[in-house]
Amino acid sequence: MPNYHATSEGNIPFTAAEETVWAAEQAAALAVAFPNAKAALILQIDTDTDALIRAVIGERGSEYELAEKEATAYKAAAYPATPVPSSVSSWAIAKGWTNTVAADDIIAAATGWRSAQSALRAARLLRKQQAANAADAAALDVIKESWNSFLSGIKTSLGV
Repeated sequence: MPNYHATSEGNIPFTAAEETVWAAEQAAALAVAFPNAKAALILQIDTDTDALIRAVIGERGSEYELAEKEATAYKAAAYPATPVPSSVSSWAIAKGWTNTVAADDIIAAATGWRSAQSALRAARLLRKQQAANAADAAALDVIKESWNSFLSGIKTSLGV
C-alpha cells in the first residue's frame, strides 16, 4: 500500500525513491524501539513481581518466616500444651482459636505463599528470558499478554 503526502490539492502518492527512504526510516526506528521495548518488558516483569511481594507480605517477611518455623516445629512436636511458641499463641489469641488451629492456619498460609512464590519465580524467569529472546514486536506482545494473564491469576489466588 503506497504512502501519501497530504497537500491542499489532496493526497499525492510517494515516489519510489520516497517509499524507499520512508521504509528505511521506519526500519531504523524499529531497530531502536524494539530493544527498548524488550528492556522495558523485562523491567516491568521484575517491577510487577516486587509489587506483588510487597502487597502480600510487605515488610513482614522475617516475621512470617519465624511464624512458619515456630508453627511447623510446634506441629512436629505434636502440639504440646507447653511451651507454645509466641507466634502461634499470639495468632490463637488474636483469632480466638486454639493453638492447634492457629498453628495449622499459619502453616497453611505459609504453604500457600511458598507455592505462589515458586510459581511467581518460574513465570518471572521464563517470561524475562522469552522477552530477551523475542524475535519481533508481535512475539513480545504475546509474552507481555501471557505475563499479564499469569499475574492477574496469581493475584486473584492470593486475594490481592
